Amino acid sequence: MAVVFVTGATGFLGKEVTKQLARSGHTVLALVRSPEKWDELLMQMTPTERSNCKAVRGDLRKEGLGLSASDYEQVLRATIIIHAGAPMDISLDETVARELILQGASHLAALANELHKQQRLQKLIHIVGYMSPFDDESGKLATDVFAPTDFYQEAGGYEKYKFLADLYLRQEAYQKGMPLVVVNPCTIVGPRSTGNTEQTDGFGLVISSMRRGKIPVLPGGKEWWLPLLSVDDFAQVIVGIVETNHIEHQTYYTLNERSATPAFSELISLMAKELRMKSPTIPFPVSVLKKILHNGGSGLLGVPANSMDFLVKKDFPLAPFQQMKAKKSIDAYDVAAYLPSVIADLDYRLSVKDQKVPPCFHREQIAGMAAYKKEGSGSGTPWLLVHGLFSEMSDLLPLAEQLGEQEVWLLDLPGFGRSPYHHHEKPIEGFIEAVAEALRQLPSPVHLAGHSFGGFLAWEAAKRVPEKIEKLYLLQPPLHAPKYSLLQAGLGKSSALLQRFLQKQVTPAKLEKVMLEQGVFQSRREMPKGYVDRASKLLKSPRISKTHTDVMRYFMNEFRQMAGATQPFPFPVQIVWGTQDKVYQLTKGAEDAFMKANVEIKRLSVAHHFPLSHPQLTANVLLQMRHGKE
Repeated sequence: MAVVFVTGATGFLGKEVTKQLARSGHTVLALVRSPEKWDELLMQMTPTERSNCKAVRGDLRKEGLGLSASDYEQVLRATIIIHAGAPMDISLDETVARELILQGASHLAALANELHKQQRLQKLIHIVGYMSPFDDESGKLATDVFAPTDFYQEAGGYEKYKFLADLYLRQEAYQKGMPLVVVNPCTIVGPRSTGNTEQTDGFGLVISSMRRGKIPVLPGGKEWWLPLLSVDDFAQVIVGIVETNHIEHQTYYTLNERSATPAFSELISLMAKELRMKSPTIPFPVSVLKKILHNGGSGLLGVPANSMDFLVKKDFPLAPFQQMKAKKSIDAYDVAAYLPSVIADLDYRLSVKDQKVPPCFHREQIAGMAAYKKEGSGSGTPWLLVHGLFSEMSDLLPLAEQLGEQEVWLLDLPGFGRSPYHHHEKPIEGFIEAVAEALRQLPSPVHLAGHSFGGFLAWEAAKRVPEKIEKLYLLQPPLHAPKYSLLQAGLGKSSALLQRFLQKQVTPAKLEKVMLEQGVFQSRREMPKGYVDRASKLLKSPRISKTHTDVMRYFMNEFRQMAGATQPFPFPVQIVWGTQDKVYQLTKGAEDAFMKANVEIKRLSVAHHFPLSHPQLTANVLLQMRHGKE
């Protein structure tokens, strides 16, 4: 097994590379500036993987990488170097980019040369980018990369110095005989399994522009494309390069084939569909669009001038990459098929700051929906929790943490949080079927708990797959159509008006006021920290506001009541009811109908959002109900 020194180990690419190297049994020595970020990365690993990793504190910008004498000695144990230490930030200032990227490469080259002299260096792997103009012959160039130059001036500091660092390390390798492998990734997005894309400066720039209505035309031409690759595929190829004794190629272009990637015009249409916006239809030449951006038009589109430079017409030499994919058994796939999850994840990140998640939870995907999963330490029946309106799965994390040792799943409903919309022609049917499909895909029956709108969906989905329900818990379900103000009722007659109101008029202050008036919370003190601000920011997303519009109009115009069943269900059903809700009522008629169906009801002196405001109390009640019948 190799001893691999990794720069940029806590970055988007570096994290996945580090995890996969450790998972494969290699020893990772990581250069880190932020111990906190390194600790967060370690928490995502298994104990065995963590035992294969060690951090050394340093800084690429400093001589000797800013390492202490003892840490430098440790790094001299390395047999392979992976340099991924430049952050993806196309707006980097020239001075900062030169210091961090080019000077950093020179400091790293000094270490690589020392290892090479000791005959320890098996490979220096440099992560660059597919737009670099340099190739395997460029190391012979006599260009002084540190001299003032207008080279690639139009590309900005980030791209310019990434390319010069590429040339510099090629020159060093050629002159000193060092074994160099250059990996040129395209735009990297989240893993196939979740689409979880932490890096918003790449593909996220285009999504950000579209969300704000800054792409009024359809950048045309089938020949233009934006090469994309999932970060887990990228990391597997890096591991493959590490593990290959004899490398035949110096340069690897890591990107999916053009045939597996939508043309840029098709990508724009796909993005519009997933963001629930109208797709632009007027064709416009990409080459003209690029010129507009580079001549002062970046403000018009709301993106940096060089953000469209990643669009290309050419093909790339992919044979080395394809050979490595085959060696690592990486199967081919249609990029468009998993982009909805990437788009939803980036849309969420562009709306609100990403939250820290308890280390016991990790991202998954089930039935096409984003999910958090906590592994269970016991053999008991898992929990599945479903959120309601003006909410998403992370709001239920405090509750989920208190639900004992059993496995817990949290879902983001379609079109909420980080989940792509279901696009069913009947919106409510799409939600019900999504929850039902999640139940089908889970390996065992569950304790299903749904809050508010999520309670209604849980009620309906459970009827379709009763064999997957151990017990059903309805937390403040919408038992009847709510009463709306004249303004709300008027807005509800028009989908466009209601969505515009949610996007433009719902400020944190207004949302807080309405929630207090309607008994969503009893007081400001009950509101989880940051909840109202986050909920109002999420409504700025066209995807999330349109989804809320669909659901609200259903309850305004079509929903009547959750009719009590005339006969008992084949599984126990229990309702937890907050008596301080000012919109929904548990009437005598509804209670009698539920009792006839053997549905148990427990009342609490709490408001509508009690799973959020009182997570410990809610968990205690759920656990009591769970164990009361077991």
